[in-house]
Amino acid sequence: MTREEFSNGFTELINSYSLKPSFGEQRAPYEIVLNEYEKSLFLTESEEDLVTALYSGQTLEGKSFEETEQMRRMLDSLIKTKECEEYTGTDIISVTDNANRKFFKLPANIMVITMEQAVYATEDSCINGLRVNVKPVTQDEYNNVKDNPFRGVTKNRALRLDCGVNMTGKTPFSVVEVIPKYTIGKYIVRYLERPEPIILEDLPDGLTINDKSEATDCKLNPLLHRIILERAVLMALKVKGINTEK
Repeated sequence: MTREEFSNGFTELINSYSLKPSFGEQRAPYEIVLNEYEKSLFLTESEEDLVTALYSGQTLEGKSFEETEQMRRMLDSLIKTKECEEYTGTDIISVTDNANRKFFKLPANIMVITMEQAVYATEDSCINGLRVNVKPVTQDEYNNVKDNPFRGVTKNRALRLDCGVNMTGKTPFSVVEVIPKYTIGKYIVRYLERPEPIILEDLPDGLTINDKSEATDCKLNPLLHRIILERAVLMALKVKGINTEK
């Protein structure tokens, strides 16, 4: 859908609920009037909720993101791969006793990591350049698994701890601690990025949605556009206190 189609469709759908009184109800017809900024807010929230639902398998008969080709194609525009920048700030203290651990900055637009790997950088030619899988663990379980040969740090597996969000700069970013058996030179993540907001027209007066103010089309698969629109309208109706049971 174009931005105009989203806008017109929003108005048409929302008034299909608001113009018709329930059976036996005595009231005059009325319209729900939303400006383009309000529509954009609901569309963007609907878009993000739908991506989360699709990834977690809450739609399409409970199929998770990679279970079907259909699901992969619906979200493939959001899949990105990036080599993360090492973080050397002094505001984060390691909670491990591993001398090879390193901190890294995650991409600012990350929604969920789907795969992560570390690449060794050592003088040992048998290990240098070897890619190993990185497994996320919680703070609580780290001490219980770190020395476990089946769940802990090994030649072929590193662990990852989340360290929180750095809020000191203009754009906040998350920091992670990667704990390998040997020195690593690279930490690579494949992830689902946060979708661009749907903004129907340039926003005035310093208004922004997800730090953006320029008119922006929906970048997701067109098969999802109608679903996004319908979910956004239901969100708006709920906020306005309109009964959606027909």
